Amino acid sequence: MSLSDTRGILSRVRQNRVLRSEQIFHGARFLEVTPIGWILIPLGVSLFFVAPDRLYACMVFFLPFSATAVVNVGSGDSASGVQATIFFGALWMAREFPKFLSSRDSQQNLRQPANHLRWFVLIALVSLIMPLWINGRVYIDDPEFSNGLSNSEPLLLRFRNITQLGYLLYGVLLAILVAFRNSDLRQLVRSIRIFLISAIFVSLWGCMQFACSVLNLTYPAYIFNTSATGSALGYLETLEDIGITRVSSVATEPSIFAACMLVALVLALFAVSRNHPVISRGWDRLTVAIIVVALLISTSTIAYVGLILVSVVYLFCLLHLKVIRSKHVITLLTIASLIGLTVVLFSPAQDIVSSLILGKGESYSGIGRAYSIALAAQYFLQYPILGLGWGSVTSHDLIFKLLSNTGLVGFSVFSFFLISLLRRLWQGTKTVSLLNPEWQWWSTCLLGACLIMIFTNVTTGFDFVYEHLWFLLGLAMSVPALNSALSLNRLPTDIHRQKVVG
Repeated sequence: MSLSDTRGILSRVRQNRVLRSEQIFHGARFLEVTPIGWILIPLGVSLFFVAPDRLYACMVFFLPFSATAVVNVGSGDSASGVQATIFFGALWMAREFPKFLSSRDSQQNLRQPANHLRWFVLIALVSLIMPLWINGRVYIDDPEFSNGLSNSEPLLLRFRNITQLGYLLYGVLLAILVAFRNSDLRQLVRSIRIFLISAIFVSLWGCMQFACSVLNLTYPAYIFNTSATGSALGYLETLEDIGITRVSSVATEPSIFAACMLVALVLALFAVSRNHPVISRGWDRLTVAIIVVALLISTSTIAYVGLILVSVVYLFCLLHLKVIRSKHVITLLTIASLIGLTVVLFSPAQDIVSSLILGKGESYSGIGRAYSIALAAQYFLQYPILGLGWGSVTSHDLIFKLLSNTGLVGFSVFSFFLISLLRRLWQGTKTVSLLNPEWQWWSTCLLGACLIMIFTNVTTGFDFVYEHLWFLLGLAMSVPALNSALSLNRLPTDIHRQKVVG
């Protein structure tokens, strides 16, 4: 396929999506409160004064709701939505940050990973001198052909660079404060419990969206899919070859929905294997089943590949912990058999596999992602030290996203942060502490979840604008601090006596 053919395909698909978004949000005002915003905004403000701890629970619950905006700003192609989780998170951080500053011990336990993230933010800030220095001498091609045209524009410091830096600052601060908040075993389990409850709801909502498509019913997008951002219209995507609507649930697009639910699936699998249930024994098992079904109907390639990878990572984790039982193997083999039988016996499933996996290279999604990565690689080779500046280049992967926007300097610092975090978790998986047996268990669980998260970011893009990424990083950062807290007897003795898996 030639480059002109590629541009033609991307242009036509992009033009259709823009037209549909203009039809849906035609006449939107510069600042518009969404229907669900009229409920969530008063709730958040009241909780800020009356029950600030509940703000954290709301923030965690709405993490997968990336397409749910409480307020839309702007109109048309320039419209953007303020996510519900960011609204609750900002209010919670305003109450939590003073506590963090006054707690020297917790800052000491989180010093190393927090410093790595601070350095990365500083490099992203410094990289913004590149658009000023280049001053239009480099032209940036639009890999998605906005407005249906093959556009390129000179590289200048724009408002987008500032907003992208704002998302990064928010995410890094969120990760640090989540780590501080969860440096307590009871709070860590509570956070995972809230996230899994949210995953249940989001998965069931995705099943309802799929049922609406099959039964030719109107999907109530006005409830949770309220963001006017063009990238949040994933619920409109269809597999035109077989006439099936892709499932994004309350997320911006199917791949983001799948990435978030894959992380939730890892946490749910470890909850099932744990002696002490996270929600309840029955609900933990049901959570796994519901998430697997939602991933299967999502029609996302990353969901199907991720299911295989999650199974492999989970088995290796159980082998490492030496707690694998025949029931674990039987469960995974049963899931794999059901998936295989579904593909073999049902022709619609065969069509989905053919369209998404075998025909991925010729799809809009596959071509667009590959084209964005190729462009990002070219920009990096031109400016390898600091890249073109944070927020200047779109690339649907993690590696060239960092290299093209922050150069080798930013890529090295963020890679060092990830490697250091994984190393700390790996050390926790090998340490058996009589004082804190939970440390090894949660270190292994979060290590597996982080590996899945890295995989989805490498293959689909750096999801720094989605808060489930920073929430997971915060939980992973909290585990070493959790062990330190228990070692100093900061938690009740009954927590010390908890057993992991027998």
